[in-house]
Amino acid sequence: MILAFDLLSLGTHHGPANSATLQTISYAVTDQAIRVHAHASHIAELRGDPLLAGNHHIEFVDVAISPHYLEKSQVVSIRRFWREFVTLLRALRPVPRSEYCLLVMLSTTSTLILAASLIAATRWRRIGALVCLHGNIADLTGWRSRNPVIRRLDLHAMLARRHKLPLRYLVFEPSVRQELGKLVPESLAYTDVLPHPANPAEITQQPSLTQQYPVRVGLVGQATEAKGVTAFLETARQFKQRHGGRVEFYLIGRVFPGDDISRFAGLDGPVSTQQIARNTFRELLGRLHFVFLPLRPEYYRLAASGAVLDAITWLKPVIATDIPIVAGIFADFGDIGYLCSTTEDMQHALESVLTSMDPTRYAEQVEAMRRAREARLPKSLAQDLRRMFAAHFRELIQRKA
Repeated sequence: MILAFDLLSLGTHHGPANSATLQTISYAVTDQAIRVHAHASHIAELRGDPLLAGNHHIEFVDVAISPHYLEKSQVVSIRRFWREFVTLLRALRPVPRSEYCLLVMLSTTSTLILAASLIAATRWRRIGALVCLHGNIADLTGWRSRNPVIRRLDLHAMLARRHKLPLRYLVFEPSVRQELGKLVPESLAYTDVLPHPANPAEITQQPSLTQQYPVRVGLVGQATEAKGVTAFLETARQFKQRHGGRVEFYLIGRVFPGDDISRFAGLDGPVSTQQIARNTFRELLGRLHFVFLPLRPEYYRLAASGAVLDAITWLKPVIATDIPIVAGIFADFGDIGYLCSTTEDMQHALESVLTSMDPTRYAEQVEAMRRAREARLPKSLAQDLRRMFAAHFRELIQRKA
């Protein structure tokens, strides 16, 4: 059996990514039941995905998650650890003792890894753990507590530790594994890569756009500095002055709480600090011609980008900074847009789009995106994941007598 956990996400947060990951796991081990443990609001989001709701191998369990340090997974909290530990124990109790269990952490804290390791040390159950690492590993570059107890329990310490159970870390771009190895060399022996799967439920039958005026350009996701929001807003200001109605700029996401919402006034759509409904997100994203990605390498060298995945899923060519997670996709699938060294180069690329309209090249870029999407569908990635399970969690895929 597979017991999956997201003890951090509320509502729509990580919804499409978790759905796609669960679908990939289900395709990889078709004879295994998957029991997903998460907050009720997140389960409601997952149940809203027809590809999960219609999968009879997947069931959902509503669990309480710790209210301490929500959205601050990097904080080592003993109270949160206790909640995580109890949640894992309660999830394991209904499973027959003779059955091997793989614990899948769809998102994690350092203390959740510790909780799984401690349970394994008791030899009470035969378990393994697969820990999905997302943007929170960027915290490895930040400040570490000088308290020796906290330092032994933080994410850096967990990644460097050899645990008492079969445990693998999973990152979602090859370049992320390389960068992680530079920060925590010990982690390389336990880290695998799976390209971040695209969620088929997000794919519509809407025909691809043709390149025409107005050219619609969007920043996708939460408007953070790591995502390059200031560069995006400055680009929008300059291009609206120069090209007027021939180009439109949209934020397909939300303004980061505490940001000055007035500086977004020049965009062509309304903005809010509230999470936008997924249906609205899809509608707005579907209207874009390009996804604008002035991603900051300080963060995205250690994190796959949800905005890049959205661009692939929705077949939107990108105008992006040349960072490894983006450059790798260009290398694999060809001309998926414009790969640029600087923000100024991104602006030059957009200028060329507006002044030298090339619908044929745009259509070719969309087709390159289609090839990238096909390679990242859960069914396409399932065999790679199964091979990973066979190498590290053999009991999971052994045929039942």
